[in-house]
Amino acid sequence: MRRRSFIQKMAVAGAAAVFMPYLDLMASPNVRKVKITNVKTLRTKIGFRPSLLVKIETDAGIIGIGECHHDENSFGAKDIINSVFKPILMGQDPYELERLLFKMSTRTSYYGGNHGIPQHAITGIEMALWDILGKLADQPVHNILGGGAHRKQVRAYCTTRPRDLLSKDSCAEYAAKMKQWKLTAAKVDYIRDQNWERLDNRMLSNNEVERNARGFQNVRDAVGPDFEIVVHTHWEMDLDSALRLAHAVAPMKPWWLEDPLPFAYNDQWVKLTQQSPVPILTGENLYTRDDFRPFIVNGAVHKIEIDVSMTGGLLEAKKIADMAETYFIPVVTHNVAGPVATIASAHWAATVREFVGHEAFMNQAINQDGKSCNGDPEVLGYGIDMLKDGYLQFNGKAGLGITLNEKLVKEKYMVPGETWWD
Repeated sequence: MRRRSFIQKMAVAGAAAVFMPYLDLMASPNVRKVKITNVKTLRTKIGFRPSLLVKIETDAGIIGIGECHHDENSFGAKDIINSVFKPILMGQDPYELERLLFKMSTRTSYYGGNHGIPQHAITGIEMALWDILGKLADQPVHNILGGGAHRKQVRAYCTTRPRDLLSKDSCAEYAAKMKQWKLTAAKVDYIRDQNWERLDNRMLSNNEVERNARGFQNVRDAVGPDFEIVVHTHWEMDLDSALRLAHAVAPMKPWWLEDPLPFAYNDQWVKLTQQSPVPILTGENLYTRDDFRPFIVNGAVHKIEIDVSMTGGLLEAKKIADMAETYFIPVVTHNVAGPVATIASAHWAATVREFVGHEAFMNQAINQDGKSCNGDPEVLGYGIDMLKDGYLQFNGKAGLGITLNEKLVKEKYMVPGETWWD
C-alpha cells in the first residue's frame, strides 16, 4: 500500500479518530492494513549527551521517529534494537503497540529486569510507534494518548544555576537571564563540598547547610516571590542531612526538594516526607510502575518525577501518572534527552491532568535565545519555536509533529564512525 492512496483512504477516518477515547484506535478502518517493513537506528549527539535515533518504516510509506535515552555511546540501545527488537517488529501491525511492548519487555527482561539500556531501547521504539499511530489517525499524539490533552502547551522549567549562589550580583544576573527567557521556574543545584559523581559520603556539614540557606535565599531575593525554585540534590544525602537542608531552605519556599535520599525505596523516604517542611520529590532514576508504586502508595513523596525516556515509553509513563493521580500526587518530568525525545515527552505531559512542569536544558549556545532547549531544534523540522514564553509548544501536525532534518543530522550530529541508518 503506497502513501498517496493510503492518505486518501485515511481522510474520513482521520477526522473520526478525534472522537476515539482512551486509545480506542482499533475501530479505525486502517487497522490490519499497515505493516512494519524496517527498523533502523542512528547514533547521534544532538543534545549535550549521545542518544540513539530510531526510524520505523511501514508499507504505507509512513515513518515514525523516536529517540533512546542516552548511554555512554549508544552502542547498548543500538545492539538491543537491531539484534532483539527488529525481528519482533518486522511485519507487525503498529496498532498493536501494547502487545509489541509486552513482547519486547519480556524478551529483554533478563538483560536488566526491565531497567537500564533495554528499557531505553523500548522507549525509543515506542516513541516511533506513537509517531506512526498519530500520522495514521491524522492527529497529534497528545490528542490520541489517553483520550486527549489537558493543555495546549506545556510549562517548562530550566535546569541551570547562578555562577555563584553566594554572590548577590551573580544571582541578579541569573534572574535577568530567566526574565529574558520568559521562564517562570528553574531547578538549581545545591552547594556541596563534594561532587555528586565522586561522592565519598552522604553527610552534610553544618557549614554546607548554612551556605545553602544563604545561597537559595539569594536566588529567591533575585527572582522574586512568584518564580518557582527547585532545590536539586542528586540523591546525595542521608535522612538527617536531608531534613536539615529542608529546614534551611524552607524560608524561601522551594517548589520541591529533589532526590534528597538514595533513589531505592525504603521507609526513610516516608519519614522524610512526613517530617519535611518543604515538598519532597523523586523519580528520575525509576523506570516502570513497579519502581514508582511503593513511593506512591506509601506516601513517600509529595510529587513524582517521571523521565519518559526511561519508563518504556509514553504509555507506561501515562499509567504511572494515572496511578499517582489516584493518590493526589502531582507529576513532573525529568528530561536530559535530545530535542526529539523532548517533544515526545511534552506530548505525554499535555495528557497528564495533575502536571506541574517539564525539564528543559538551555545551557548550550544554540539554545541561548530562549526559543529552544536540549539541543539543535533545526533537526526537528518543526516549523515553530519549541519554546514560547516559557512553555513547550505543539505545531499541530500529526504524530509527534517532527519532520527530521536528515541532511543536518548527517552533516553535523552523527557520532564519528557511525553508519547512516544502520
